[in-house]
Formats: sequence, structure tokens, C-alpha cells
Amino acid sequence: MKRSLRILCLAMALLLCGGLLAACSENADESVNESSADNTSGTVSESLAGEFTDEKGNYVASLSGNTYGGQTITFLICSVNETYNSELMYNDYDNPGPTTSNERIAEVVNKAYKDRNELVEEQLGITIAEEFVHDPDRKNSKMVQRIIQDNLVYMATYQVVVPCLYDGANLAKNGALLNLYDLPDIQMNAPWWDQVFQEEVTIAGQLYFTIGDIGTINKSAAAALTFNKSMYEENGLTEKYGGSIYDLVREGKWTIDVALEMTREFGEDLNDDGTIDYHDLVGWSGQLDDMWSLFYGSGSKLASTDTADGYPVLTAYTQRSAAVMEKMQTLVQDDQSYLSANDYFSVTQWPSSLLLENFIAGNSLFYNGSMTTPMELGGMDDEFGLVPIPKGDEEQDTYYSLVNPWVSTCFAVPISLAESDHLMISDFLNAMGAASANIVSPAYIEQCLEDMKSRDDDTIEMIEGYILPGRGCDIGMIFAWGGLDALLQTMASQPVGTFSSQYEAKQSAAQAALDETVAFFKDPTK
Repeated sequence: MKRSLRILCLAMALLLCGGLLAACSENADESVNESSADNTSGTVSESLAGEFTDEKGNYVASLSGNTYGGQTITFLICSVNETYNSELMYNDYDNPGPTTSNERIAEVVNKAYKDRNELVEEQLGITIAEEFVHDPDRKNSKMVQRIIQDNLVYMATYQVVVPCLYDGANLAKNGALLNLYDLPDIQMNAPWWDQVFQEEVTIAGQLYFTIGDIGTINKSAAAALTFNKSMYEENGLTEKYGGSIYDLVREGKWTIDVALEMTREFGEDLNDDGTIDYHDLVGWSGQLDDMWSLFYGSGSKLASTDTADGYPVLTAYTQRSAAVMEKMQTLVQDDQSYLSANDYFSVTQWPSSLLLENFIAGNSLFYNGSMTTPMELGGMDDEFGLVPIPKGDEEQDTYYSLVNPWVSTCFAVPISLAESDHLMISDFLNAMGAASANIVSPAYIEQCLEDMKSRDDDTIEMIEGYILPGRGCDIGMIFAWGGLDALLQTMASQPVGTFSSQYEAKQSAAQAALDETVAFFKDPTK
């Protein structure tokens, strides 16, 4: 078992390197991407791997050979609150600081951060440090204002910035970031960067922020649906639906319609207080982010760069996406079977924890979180599993997993970086990428598998075969042109069938905002 686990860890690490994951793209017409759900291409090709690996199969970066005299390279990182676990530096829990989180990350991953950094520091003759900006807004946040202000006076104390995806876009369209392709000898085509993500956010050959193996938050931000397998089996759903949910996924029959029908199997006021809430039995526990993950999971996108000139166009409204929206609204507006964490901010700052506790207690069939939600279910008595977000319909060939723009961080370089330091930062990103692919990603995946494998071997297949290969983003959601990202969430409370009118009310503003972004990308010097 240990040997097979190691082989699987390596295979999944290759997937997480982002080499050739199946892209998710929808044209402005009614067609759906025809990528195969089998995802046989979801691995790094031999030619690509060979370009970036040595004879032993280890990832190797192309470096200038320079060393940098002990110079400190600092990450500026966003954080939603005053306590945090670093995704880049060793978290010293034996000597906790005032901002150290009480929730510890796994030691195997924590040590991997340390080993990776020590290797790169030795390679380049540098010291790696981090600085945090705390702000819960995550959209045009204090971090954005800090970077823009520092750029004006060219007095930044950091060289690489790590905002959330929203703020990566904010900084890009405000001219605050360097085009990564302009850094000398930068290896942005390497498998330690997520190539699907880069394809989707590159506008006419310009890339200002990215994700990859350097960080782990972007991996845990991939949407996936956890389900209570015991509830499913004990309530006769195996017989009713002709097999397990895993079987439906493999057969291409795992759709929003089926998920909605299953959700409606459950809804009971357990404490007889006259209200269905997080103390009761429900079919689905989620939040407003469900509107994002379900829309993207259906193959629909607010905007796409899949155009002849590489500039984005709006693709939010089609007959198919309107039909999908009606199904989504029907699901989230069922107050007898569906719970949204957003309804309980008056109870706690982190209301998702209330719904997760209720799921752990065995009172919800589905919990819509991320790929790593099963790692939080150690105290659950019932058996559980993990499946991809359901498709919009059976005609859709591929399952898609949204990288959440609020949760996920990204990596970018501010324009305040002195030109004399460009080669150093290129060396740094190349070296960090390769070392992360060799050290951090395998440790992260192995920990995921260790935490999940004892419960459900099928979960590993779901992650490897369906969730990761369909992992990607929606550039329209990240850039939030005209507030279309918020529109998706607003539709959760709007009458079913009003997507057309609601979209039309936003369309002009969205197009104007998109045009403004395109104008910048056509001439970033203005």
C-alpha cells in the first residue's frame, strides 16, 4: 500500500504542477467544451517533463548561476485576519508569535516549506522573508492600496506580492504589476506553474499574476462536493439512483438535476423550533459561493479569452447558462432542504463552521466546500466521500472545478522592483517553482491522501480523475467586470427565470469595464 500510495502521490503531484490539465472554456454560443471527462491528457507530457527534469526525474530550474550576497527577498502576503498559517514559510509552533493560528498545518507540509526555502536560499545566496497585510475585504483591499502607494514612490520593502485572485486582477488593471513574461529568462511555461490558469488569465500575451506549486492555498481552493455516504446508503438512494454517486460521476450522469433531486430527499426540523437551520436535517449545506462553483461547474463562464486576438469577451448569458441558472436558483431557494452559511453571520464570524459541524454530526447529505474539506472531518462517525461539482447536464463532457477567487492567493511582481533586481527575481521564481514541485507539492498531496485514504479509496480517484483535471478559473469572475461575480450570488435570492433581465441590467457596465481593461492591455504604458 505504501508503494502504491507513493506512486499515486507522484502522479497527483504532476497534476498539481498544472502542466497539461484539461482546460475549461466555453464559447459565446451554446456549445460546451468537448474535452473528454476521461481526462487521459491530464498529466505532464514526456516532452514537457523532459525539458524541466534531470535524468532522475527531479524538476530542475534554469538559473543564471548568479548568487546574491545574502540579499533578502520578501513576500508581501494578504491575510484575512490577525492569525494565520503561512503557506510559504515554516510555522514555528514551538515558539508561536501573536499572529500564529491555533489550527496547525500538518508537520510534513510545514517541514516541506522549510526544506524548500533552505534549498533555494543556499542555491541563490539569499534570505527569504515574508510580511503580512491583514484585511478581511479581499477585494480592493489594504494590500492593493499599499502596493499602489509604494509603486508611486518606489520604496517597496518586498519583491514578490501574494494577493488573493481578486486583488491580483485589481493590481494588474491598475498597472501595478510587471508582465511576468518580461522578466529575463523566466520559465512561465514550466510545469510548476498552473498552465491552465495562465492560459485563462493571459490577455493578448500578457500575464501579470499566476498560481502554482509555490503556494498551497490555491490547491485547497478548488471546489468539490463532500457527501455523507452513510446517509446515502442507509436511506435507499443507492437503489433509487442505480448506484453510488461515484458511479454517476464515472457514467457522466452526475448533474445539477440529480443533485437537486437528492437534496430534496432530506429536510426535517429535528429540534421542533419551527425553522430549518444548522441544527436540523438537510440535503445541502453551502454558501453563496455555491452560485460560483455551480455556474462554473456547468461549463458556463462570465468571460473568456478563447478568442482569435486573445482579448476577453463576455460569455455570461446564453440559453444554456440561463437554463443552468434556473436549476441553481431552484436548489438554493429550497429553504426546507438547503442551508446557506451566509444567513448566519449574525451568529458567528465563520458561519461555515456551523454547517460543517452539522455535516459532521450526520445531518446533511452534501457539504459544498473544497477539495480538502475531507481533511477537516476527522471526528465524523459516518462514512463520507468527495465528488466533483455536478455538470449542467449529461451532454456536458467534462467536470469543472472552480479555483475560488476570494480564497486563492496568487503570485505577482510589483513595478516598484528595481530593474537591476529583475534577473534575481526571475532566478528566485524559477528556483522556488522547481523546488516546490520537488518538495512541497508531493508532501501536500501525500498529506491529503493520508488524511483521506482510510475513509474512502474512491475519493482518490475523484481527485485524480475528475476534480484536479477540471480545475481552473473564470477571468470574468476574477476581474469582476461590472459586478458580474456579485450578480451570480445575487441570483440566489432573485425570482427564478430572471437571469436575462438581471444580466441585461449589468451588461453595459460590464462591457465598459472590460473595454477599459482591454485598453490597458493594448497599451500598458498609458
